[in-house]
Amino acid sequence: MRTRPFPFAALVLFAALSAAAQTAPSPLGPVSPTTGLVLRDDVVRALIQESSGDRIHDGVQRIALVSRDSQDGYAEAAAWTMAAARAAGLQDVRAEAMKDGPQWRATHGELWGAGPHRYRVTSYADLPMSLAGGSGSFEGAGLELVDVGTGARDAEYAGKDLKGKVALTRGHPAAALQTAVAKLGAVGVVSSYSTPSWNAPHRMDGDFPDQVGWAHVPPGLVPQGRSAPFVFMISDRQGRELRTQLEAGPVKVDVSVATEAPTGHLSIVSGVIPGTLAGEEVVLTAHLDHYKPGADDNASGAATLLELVRTYTTLIRRGVLPPPVRTLRVLWLPEFEGTREWFSLHGAEPVRRVAQFNFDMLGASLTRAHSRFMVSYTPDWNGSFVNAVSESTVAFMNRFNGVAYPPRKDFRIGSVTGSNDPMDGHMERYSRGSDHQLFNDHGIPGVAFSTWPDDGYHTSGDRPEFVDPTQLHRSAFVALASITVAAWAEGAGALELARLVSVHGVRRVAEDEFRARGALASAPVAELADTARLARAGVRAGYQRERDALRSCVPLGAPAAAVQPLIKALETAESQALKRVETDAKARGGSLREPAPGEAERRARAFVPRRVKGQELASFDGVARRAGAEAQPRAAVVKAAMTAAATALRARGEGELRFYQLADALASYADGKRSVADIRDAAHAEYGHVFPVEALVELFGLLEQGGVMTRNR
Repeated sequence: MRTRPFPFAALVLFAALSAAAQTAPSPLGPVSPTTGLVLRDDVVRALIQESSGDRIHDGVQRIALVSRDSQDGYAEAAAWTMAAARAAGLQDVRAEAMKDGPQWRATHGELWGAGPHRYRVTSYADLPMSLAGGSGSFEGAGLELVDVGTGARDAEYAGKDLKGKVALTRGHPAAALQTAVAKLGAVGVVSSYSTPSWNAPHRMDGDFPDQVGWAHVPPGLVPQGRSAPFVFMISDRQGRELRTQLEAGPVKVDVSVATEAPTGHLSIVSGVIPGTLAGEEVVLTAHLDHYKPGADDNASGAATLLELVRTYTTLIRRGVLPPPVRTLRVLWLPEFEGTREWFSLHGAEPVRRVAQFNFDMLGASLTRAHSRFMVSYTPDWNGSFVNAVSESTVAFMNRFNGVAYPPRKDFRIGSVTGSNDPMDGHMERYSRGSDHQLFNDHGIPGVAFSTWPDDGYHTSGDRPEFVDPTQLHRSAFVALASITVAAWAEGAGALELARLVSVHGVRRVAEDEFRARGALASAPVAELADTARLARAGVRAGYQRERDALRSCVPLGAPAAAVQPLIKALETAESQALKRVETDAKARGGSLREPAPGEAERRARAFVPRRVKGQELASFDGVARRAGAEAQPRAAVVKAAMTAAATALRARGEGELRFYQLADALASYADGKRSVADIRDAAHAEYGHVFPVEALVELFGLLEQGGVMTRNR
């Protein structure tokens, strides 16, 4: 564990804050009959009235001025964030260097239409997104442009000479890079792609014809010693214009690109609001990296963290809140890579991290960006009090902000320069796709706050004017209400939290039973035995999740003797629910006798995987890439099963992030207690999809072979 003494000024400030707030009572109390929260009503009002979406929007506009997907731009944003964090009252603010590695820097990039009426098509100086990250240096004049359509089909290249020319594609540039450049000798690509595949259900290329997409040139595309190809990104409108010109005759372009690949690093910005209890933390994260402007993704999350800090330090200084019980650890970092690096540096510290709250894409205008506000639950295997806290907060916000002019002005969450959009927040079953997934994979209960979808996602259209200060304020409040419970709960307050968890758990297990019995009602008779097994497993998984959530209140200070009757009541209710499921199954009239287990089933029941310590964040894709040729057929079985699951879930209307990196989501169930067969049934409870047991045996077998998993028997 690496430690650094607090600066003397920080100690003086902490002492002053403590003295000012020494008489402030705990913000927690019994479940409020007015708000349904486990916070006192006056604290709820203080959190609403002190926090500001307008201030957050100011921060969004400042961060969005910087291109944070390069080392220089990221460093500029990190320096500004550190200064703003200190001004907001955060203590021990520092930038922690990540590992050195190859970086990418563009100093110049222009694409011109050649000919008698020469004109500039796009420029890195005007729009950094127009030059794909990783592009190499290149100078060329009068280069012929060749349309390759989507760039993904061999027929689109038939009869076309690409050598020394530039490929024009409306598809993702990766396909044209692999074929036009790597195989056919093109010097670069111009692409009008703008819609990531996982956002395709919400928008198509051309829906927003002036958006420019975000892309990267993958490393290793060309042999070592050769310069990487360039990729220019243009809008759909520009792409159609170029294709129209091609119909009339050859089109030539001039290209000028200057890039460098220095060795360097990004950094992790961190700081704390110190707690009174040593060795316990609540972690708040937002990724600071991304393209310019990147307003919603993720200047909104980064700026919201600053406002959370300012709100807390202000209320502590005024004596409205006492200092937190648990230290608030605030992190701004590069998405995924930064979190992995932080765990490698700090994961082994003797600190109990009771919860994590992730802020990624918070402020999209729900009407202008056709979005919705959502909070994700933790995965079922990682049941925690944070689910009930978040759920109760979203319900409160909907209740008092569901109309433009609510009668309770003290509970109205809006902003001076924001919209009057009605609140329509949602709790969503566990989805991945941001840094909270890594905390959950590490066993730390993490929830994510976000607005999704967003019409400007990963494009030049992700601008501050599409970010709503009112939505930012609401995101800040749901965060403040949830974090306050996690960081201040102790003793009597922790027991009241357990009661809140018990109340909300009743609703969630009722939904689990509803799904289980609905599946039985609709199952073909021939599949009744398997459906009944999965129905029972789903009910058991839900009750286990809620028992775990209750138990998570005990380390916060809830007396175990007082929590135990609540757990016992769940056990009694589970027995009754299973009887109802059995009655439904028998009423169908078919056989409930399961067939004798086959070889794959026997192997699955005998294989009890456990994640190797220190390998919590290892991915299946990484293991598969490192595996030898003899393992590739087995990896293909796993990938095919995950693709089939994604197709089925997509057809059922599930969001794309529900099955993002699905193999890793399933691997996170390995706890040394569940067999692979148990994991199959638990995963069905989480996702409503039957994963082939043969594929799961291969998944965990490959992870074991790669040193990521071991087995208990």
